[in-house]
Amino acid sequence: MSEASEDRDEPSGRDGYEHPSYEHQPYPPRGPQAGAGLALGSLVCSIAGFVLCAPMAVAGIVMGHVAFHRARRGRGTGGALAVAGFVIGYAALIVWIVFVPMIVRALVRSGVFG
Repeated sequence: MSEASEDRDEPSGRDGYEHPSYEHQPYPPRGPQAGAGLALGSLVCSIAGFVLCAPMAVAGIVMGHVAFHRARRGRGTGGALAVAGFVIGYAALIVWIVFVPMIVRALVRSGVFG
């Protein structure tokens, strides 16, 4: 028997290992995982909500919750950054809703506006 006929009898090759076929990839290559951009945007908007206006704080709260749920499900990163974003957003919203009207009322009573 020749050496060529022995190779045909062994389907797995000489070393007993069946080499993989490189004709097709089993899955298409995945892109990079979503980063912490939404969580970072939440933090920036929430901090800006203290200085600029309440709608910025609301935007920070919404983006923080969305980023947190994405990170929790494994579709993004930055879960802790998202929590910081929506907590700071809630604090900014409380400042705008509670303390700013109290300050304006005190200024009106003192006669600054009028």
